[in-house]
Amino acid sequence: MKSFSYLKALVVACLLATAFPSFTRAQRVISLDIASVRNVRQRLNGLNLSAFYHFNEKIVGGIEMNRFFPVKHEAGGKSIGESAWDFDLNFHYLIPLGRQVRLYPLCGISHTSEREDDYAAGERAYERFWSFNTGAGILVSMGRWSPHAEYMFTQGHRNQQFVLVGISYEIEWGHSEKK
Repeated sequence: MKSFSYLKALVVACLLATAFPSFTRAQRVISLDIASVRNVRQRLNGLNLSAFYHFNEKIVGGIEMNRFFPVKHEAGGKSIGESAWDFDLNFHYLIPLGRQVRLYPLCGISHTSEREDDYAAGERAYERFWSFNTGAGILVSMGRWSPHAEYMFTQGHRNQQFVLVGISYEIEWGHSEKK
């Protein structure tokens, strides 16, 4: 099952991200995020799980997994079901707008696996493709918790738009020297 191998790759990448050496001794932080995500083009709703490594106080990079839950609709007299998995590697550049609010542009890549089921014919079709991600987000720091919202546009085989709203939790470990 291909989706299971994607899940294993995501777990391995999360573990490697925590072991990646920091660019600065002042920052040893990862954030774990959970969010609701909407694929605007296909009108699919899903769940976003992600882990980000804070290289320093402005540069953040991480992996994200989006699961878009199956949706049934009628198309050409047929009952069709659509769902998708999306795996992203994104980087954010945090720009402070005050003590607690940060704006961030984002860029990265994603791999998408979409599934379409034709229930009447009993057929299933997959489409897999890579995309380049751009967008922006805003987060509000409330100690270790940070609610955030994000807009992302993907360009590639198929252009898509996503809106994401969620919450992050920061975990700091080891020696920390604030400058």
